[in-house]
Amino acid sequence: MKKLSPQQLATLHNHLIHNGSTDALVDELLDHLACEVERYLWLGLPFEKALDAVLEQANVKAVRHLRETYQIELAMTDDQLKQASLDDIVFEFRNKAYGAYDLRQAYPTTLRNAFIMALGLFMMLMAMMDGLSRHAWSYMSLGGVVWLTGLSGVTFAVVSWYMQSTRKQQLSMHRELH
Repeated sequence: MKKLSPQQLATLHNHLIHNGSTDALVDELLDHLACEVERYLWLGLPFEKALDAVLEQANVKAVRHLRETYQIELAMTDDQLKQASLDDIVFEFRNKAYGAYDLRQAYPTTLRNAFIMALGLFMMLMAMMDGLSRHAWSYMSLGGVVWLTGLSGVTFAVVSWYMQSTRKQQLSMHRELH
């Protein structure tokens, strides 16, 4: 399948801007129009004929209608905006399904688990080094308590990670069913 050149994409972009497309909508429409032009090119039309066919459909009235529909259906109301998180605002006009939104939502929990695990492993390493230097080991010593505390932290982080991944799988299965 033929791909559009940067100059051809710029022609489509300029047409959308000239016909009143907004920044939030121009990328979506540009992708759609580029796919349509490429389809006509694949059918054997030259670029100019394919462009004319597509631009006939993407006139000022059609772009205005799409912009209004897009803003009504996808934009947040004032009440939603007041309650929205920063991630919701950043991803307002973007595709949330490809993964970056979910990663940003899980970031605080992932960061907490990573910190607890690193601290726990460090504590276990220090306790092990203390036990090796003394040539003796006892869970009742300071080294033993540090070891058990570190082990508890690592266990908490692993269980928390497992629960988070299980919730994600259940949520994705629920989305597929609906």
